[in-house]
Amino acid sequence: MTIGRQGGRHMSSVAVGLMWAGIAISMAEVWAGSLLGEAGLFWGVVIILAGHLLGGVVLSAAGCIGTRYGAMAMQCTRLVLGNRGSVLPSLLNVVQLVGWAAYMLALSGDIGAAVGANTGGLLASRVFWIVLIGAGTLAWCFLVGTRRLQWIHTLVLLALLALTFLLSWIVLSPHHYRPPGPWLKPLPLARGMLLLDLVIAMPISWVPLIADYSRLARSERGAFWGSFIGYSVFSSWMYIIGLVICLATGSDDPATNVLALMGSIGLAVPAMALVFASTVTSDFPDIYSAACSLLNVDRRLKPQVTMGVTGLLAIVLAMLLERRTYESFLILIGTVFVPLFALVIADYFVVRRQRLEGVDFEAGTGLVYTRGFRISGLLLWGFGSAVFQWAQRSQFVLGGSITSFAVTALLYLALTAWRRPPPSA
Repeated sequence: MTIGRQGGRHMSSVAVGLMWAGIAISMAEVWAGSLLGEAGLFWGVVIILAGHLLGGVVLSAAGCIGTRYGAMAMQCTRLVLGNRGSVLPSLLNVVQLVGWAAYMLALSGDIGAAVGANTGGLLASRVFWIVLIGAGTLAWCFLVGTRRLQWIHTLVLLALLALTFLLSWIVLSPHHYRPPGPWLKPLPLARGMLLLDLVIAMPISWVPLIADYSRLARSERGAFWGSFIGYSVFSSWMYIIGLVICLATGSDDPATNVLALMGSIGLAVPAMALVFASTVTSDFPDIYSAACSLLNVDRRLKPQVTMGVTGLLAIVLAMLLERRTYESFLILIGTVFVPLFALVIADYFVVRRQRLEGVDFEAGTGLVYTRGFRISGLLLWGFGSAVFQWAQRSQFVLGGSITSFAVTALLYLALTAWRRPPPSA
């Protein structure tokens, strides 16, 4: 996939939707669904759908700048933080992306080993699966996106969808999984909103990289709806699968549970293919976008080198990672990126009204501010992160994501209403 200013607008709305469906079909998202077990089936599904609706809208809206102006995701933060100010979220995003890739590799290594336990040998080795999938992810990063290989990408994604239907048939079959009643359990509102943060954090984790791909789309509308439907629908689907398995078995590792079941009933090959394909299609955007974020730090860095280094780092970290830190990782993502993109969305859609005359993301024109830093944006970003943490720890009724997003955006709009529009040249 080309990392350039435009990279060629070769992606149709269907291609965008398929790409985001492939990203959403992830064992990590099945695992995340188990975190909602205390909500029960009814409220769990409501929280999943509401979280993906809210987070999905923010995700797709953040991609609009990339489609219209050809900007990469971290370049978009220059609007509110300045050219030099955008270096900080770029570095934090690299940390997040490598962390995500490592978590998914660690989870897939455990699942692959569980599925291959009956076969034995290398297939029962966690390290083997981590290295195999990590190597596949790196190969995918370097190959996917070129016109001549686009059809391979599409075929793999269609095969992944077919495997997901097979997985869903097993999960929804009462012969294998039947959640105990009652379906409707009492759930305090404050606790429900905190669980909602865990759902919103998933689409928000992709916000810092969506423009890296939406800039390759042929139309703004196609990119918006392709990403919204492709991601929100299939991510919700994965969450619900994890929730159902958790409620039926009490397992806090539903992905391993169901794929090991597939192996025991003679479906080991489809299960292994699902582990490999779902992780590769979910991990390659992390590695690719880490290279994009580093380009925003220093244009002299070579994407091929940075993809190789970050991919290898993710493989090493996956072997050392403790998965019990997963929930804290999701909350940390929300703390950093919810208020940041509240600023970006408020600035682009409300203050600038989607007009960026005089702004050149590549040259940095119109985004200089005070020695490259937009101090007000940096301060509001920090304040919004503090609000997120306060709302989480105090169990505020609206939760951390909604509270932080609303407070940060409203403060920014109030501040800009009393000032002249940001310089455009």
